[in-house]
Amino acid sequence: MQQRERILEEALRLFAERGYERVSLRQLASKVGLRSPTLYHYFPTKEALLETLAARIADRFEKAVEGIAESDWEVTYKLERFCLAHLTTLLENPLQAAIFLREAPQFLSEPERQAFLSRQRLYEAKLESILQEGIQKNLFREIEPRFMAVSLLAALNATATWYQPEGHLTPAQIAYSLSDIFLRGLIRTW
Repeated sequence: MQQRERILEEALRLFAERGYERVSLRQLASKVGLRSPTLYHYFPTKEALLETLAARIADRFEKAVEGIAESDWEVTYKLERFCLAHLTTLLENPLQAAIFLREAPQFLSEPERQAFLSRQRLYEAKLESILQEGIQKNLFREIEPRFMAVSLLAALNATATWYQPEGHLTPAQIAYSLSDIFLRGLIRTW
């Protein structure tokens, strides 16, 4: 593994487990077997590390759901596919959730923070558009799409705190179960 990737992997782990504020570049350098000046060659600041991690994670999630909302699939299938893509991406490395949901929004400086939050909002809007489509087609009950989207994403994201790869549920089973629960609460007649 390249040195830069080792640094990013260890930073992800440390930031997620200890919190961004509690990790120093000196600690990170020690964990990857570098001296601090060498680490600065790869990342000049701790925030540059956080910014890189946040952008990579956002890229992964965006790529995973790309084209789903805009497809001509049936709306319930779109919702299932979005949930599956989101959860599969999340559970590839559950530590991502801490960076994406907690550390980056809280500790990035402006204007990077606003840019990151805009990306989050655009991602959520894709799910909202699926929900809005279901409402417009008179398939889903009249609900607030924004509320429903963030509620569903919160349920999906919470799996990062309890999911065990060796457990009896696969990411696909979890995604389909959660989407089914939400769909049964959305659909006018089942």
